[in-house]
Amino acid sequence: MTKKGGSAFLHSKSSNLDKQSPVDHPDLMSSENTDFERLPNESGGFVKIGGPLTEASDPRTIKGAQHGGGGGMGNRLFFLRVIDSRKWHYSETFALFLDFFVQVLAISFAPKKTFPDEIAAKSSRLFSSGLMLCYFIDMVIRLLGMRLALFRSHSNIADLVCLLGMVVLVGSRFVMPEREYWLCLAYLTLVAMRLILKPRARTFSKKLHKFRANGDHIRVSIESLRASLARIPGISALAIEMMETDLVIICGRDEGDMTRDELMSFLERALHYRPHNLSATEFLSHLRDIDASSSNLAYGSVDVVRSTLWHWSNQSTDLVCIFFVVCVNASISPAMAYFMARLSEAFDSVDTPPLKENQLHIGIIGILGLCVPFVIGNYAVGYFQSKMISKATELMQSKLLDIILHQGTNFFADRSEGDLNNLFSSDIARVNGLWQAVFWNLFNPLVSVIFGFGYALYMEPSIGIMSFAFAAVILSSGPQGFAAQRSKDFGSKNAYVAAEFQNAIACQKVVRAYAIQEPLLVRFKKTCSALRKNQFSKDFWSSVVQIYIESAMYIFIAIMTASLSMKVWRSEISSGDFFGFTTLLSRVSSPVTVLGGFMRVAIGNASSLQRIDDIILGLGSTGGGDDGDKDLPSLPKMDKDLRIESLVFKYDKASEVYILNELSANIPRGAYTCIVGPSGCGKSTLLACLMQFQEADGGCIRLDGHDIFNFSKKSFMDQTAVVFQDGGILNGTIYDNLRYGNTEASNADCEEAARLAECHFIKDLKDGFETIVGQHATCNLSGGQAQRICLARALCRKPSLLLLDEATSALDPETEASIVATLERLSGKMNMTIISVTHRLSTALNSDLILVLNKGRVAEQGRYDDLVRKGGLFYEMVHKTGKEDEEEQKKPAGPRHQSVDTIGPINEDSLVQTQDSALALQQFTKTLSSRVVHEVSEGPRAGGQTSWYRYGNRLSNRARKTSQGDEVYTGRRSQNNSVDPQWYPTSSEMQARGHTASGATEDERSKYFVL
Repeated sequence: MTKKGGSAFLHSKSSNLDKQSPVDHPDLMSSENTDFERLPNESGGFVKIGGPLTEASDPRTIKGAQHGGGGGMGNRLFFLRVIDSRKWHYSETFALFLDFFVQVLAISFAPKKTFPDEIAAKSSRLFSSGLMLCYFIDMVIRLLGMRLALFRSHSNIADLVCLLGMVVLVGSRFVMPEREYWLCLAYLTLVAMRLILKPRARTFSKKLHKFRANGDHIRVSIESLRASLARIPGISALAIEMMETDLVIICGRDEGDMTRDELMSFLERALHYRPHNLSATEFLSHLRDIDASSSNLAYGSVDVVRSTLWHWSNQSTDLVCIFFVVCVNASISPAMAYFMARLSEAFDSVDTPPLKENQLHIGIIGILGLCVPFVIGNYAVGYFQSKMISKATELMQSKLLDIILHQGTNFFADRSEGDLNNLFSSDIARVNGLWQAVFWNLFNPLVSVIFGFGYALYMEPSIGIMSFAFAAVILSSGPQGFAAQRSKDFGSKNAYVAAEFQNAIACQKVVRAYAIQEPLLVRFKKTCSALRKNQFSKDFWSSVVQIYIESAMYIFIAIMTASLSMKVWRSEISSGDFFGFTTLLSRVSSPVTVLGGFMRVAIGNASSLQRIDDIILGLGSTGGGDDGDKDLPSLPKMDKDLRIESLVFKYDKASEVYILNELSANIPRGAYTCIVGPSGCGKSTLLACLMQFQEADGGCIRLDGHDIFNFSKKSFMDQTAVVFQDGGILNGTIYDNLRYGNTEASNADCEEAARLAECHFIKDLKDGFETIVGQHATCNLSGGQAQRICLARALCRKPSLLLLDEATSALDPETEASIVATLERLSGKMNMTIISVTHRLSTALNSDLILVLNKGRVAEQGRYDDLVRKGGLFYEMVHKTGKEDEEEQKKPAGPRHQSVDTIGPINEDSLVQTQDSALALQQFTKTLSSRVVHEVSEGPRAGGQTSWYRYGNRLSNRARKTSQGDEVYTGRRSQNNSVDPQWYPTSSEMQARGHTASGATEDERSKYFVL
């Protein structure tokens, strides 16, 4: 099959998945997204609006007389698609805007006293009455299409209420002429509200047209995807570069979130660049932990403001100060209008001398006096907002690290290191910019608008009401969405042009060898020409967004100025009031324009704020440390032995596959013990249980006969030390790193621990123990030196039990042998029990005890020579390791993954492999959707809260039976003294409950709101 054919097949498989995928877990969807229709009794079950209909409900097979003579679902879908079509929606919106504009003109230019008798008032009344027929047709069709679903949308309910209010007001204008002026103002306000509500009502009803599975509501962090791609083993730098280019081409941006369709389009291309030794399923498995969430729970502008205020709430003094200063600044515009009015009232005309000297003095002194609060206020606003945002950022940074470091093993298993680093390096910076926008583009101009138009409302209610209504309509409408789409198109096209340029440079030898500069230039110029059109469209519509608001405000101010002139001519207001109003309107128009840019900034950075809130508000509110075991007694210090009795553990609690299966062992104190075995036998899991990173499902671990789970975790860890494979050198001096093992250790204690770990190289360093190591290191440490520092850190703790997790596997054989010899000496010298998990059998040569694990049990145990003579599993491992070493030495050197020249579709002529890729993508989509189901339906977001996951603490698991039959309480007690169930269900548990990856049970569907 050709590449094109393979892609077409892949696309068709993905499309079929979309069409056939049933509705996922019902609790995922909010009430505004539950779009099921109960079929007639003879058909049974549910169908999705817009989804495939059963034959009994297909409008093409239903006679007009059936089911009440209607076309059922077909008619409803027809009605919905009519009212939500672009032509209908914008025609209806245009009619509302005309109605609004006509009422503004009538109120502005008709005298208030004789308003009912004026032609403008009569014309506006008749015009509104005529449009009322259009409004009724629109609402009737909407009701026929949505029926009871309309009452699940706040926007649609408010729209219906506003329409009913408009009907009452229009009727009242005919029968209550003495109050028509105020009735017309109220009618204008309701029209403005409908103009604001219409787009939101349409957004909801459009979801009913073609409701697809949860996957369409998934949002994936681009940074998270990028970090996961970089961690794929064997991936080449060129493959990463090409995938980065494809990512920008598809998404049109290189940060933020991507949709489910964008993700699938990207993965179809990314599969072509995977290393040759990875199957499609293996490749996609490395992306299983990407940051995915439901777009139904994505932060909107209200959430952004609420979250921002929460982050600022601990600075109450600064908040009060800044609110006071902003109010002072906002009051300058009304004050300027007032003093302008007083100043103008000092003159009857420009040809006569001043007749009102007092008004003149008030006006001059007031205008000059405003300079002081204006300058001081602006400086104070800048100072307080900078102080408040910087302090809030500092608190966010410290809280983020504090909460993350107190999480359990499951948290770090589900979140990659790159994802967590991205929170600090990228998301916090974007949140900082968002907070700047919240203040300067929302709070500050909003207060100015409220004060300005509020003063207008006080001086002349009609002017104030029209100003508020017009500003709200302008800010909630406009071509923002169209401009955003043009920006995305430009981003994709720009990435495509950049890829063309990079390709030409990379292949410059081929270009010069074949002299194909001219054909390439011709093609590149065409691409640049297309990019120019996209750039023009982006820049033009970006400017139109601003021009739209500025132009609308200019027109409104012009109308108001003309209206005020008429009022002065009719002696309804004074000339001073005229100058005051015009000054006020011109000054307040600028904050209205600034407000228009807030939505774009807020939505663009809201995802970063939400990801941080999911950690701080979600995980921070649930604890996550081991505070629950503080009341447990302290474990006595180890004196005799460590016994493991019938230890049972499995990661998937609903599965029947055990990682540790009744594992038992006895390790005497002072013994140097090695744990070995084939891959997947449970070595690392056993060590994780010993380190308290995982809690066993059964059995017990005893120290001198004491079950450690009956004692506090801290008391056990105080006499335990760990050395990991990657060491873990923290930033700071060598002294600092050693004291992390024992915070109360003196310099002498640290130096003694370093001597025991044979860190003789420290004396040769320029600054000795004060040498800076870690990421800010002033010297380069070898792998062996770094591991010896980590060993010294462990010894500084003076542990009874030393655990080694592949501590020497990353070192060369000579360094490894040296460290192993050190460990053997320490075991005898300090009477310290050492348990080492290793896959290098040579490190176990002189150990006191070897535990050979297989299938979660101790298959063999003894010393090295005894196990080899026995001829069992250990002997086979030693024999196999020797053969592999010989073959590795004979094997010629070569690339481990696909070379640069072979990057591209892998076996593109193989239909079978293309099918496998399609199936792998289907499974990946299903798994991703299932993850979002867990997050929303079972997690705290089900109630509208914001958090990724919750992790139980050490006491959150079920009660266990020890080997002696004693019941140990490990459940988390609620207020009613009942044990909370396990919070986070696995996929198997969901299946056991009837929650399959593809949909919900029939009983659960019946809980849905039926249209």
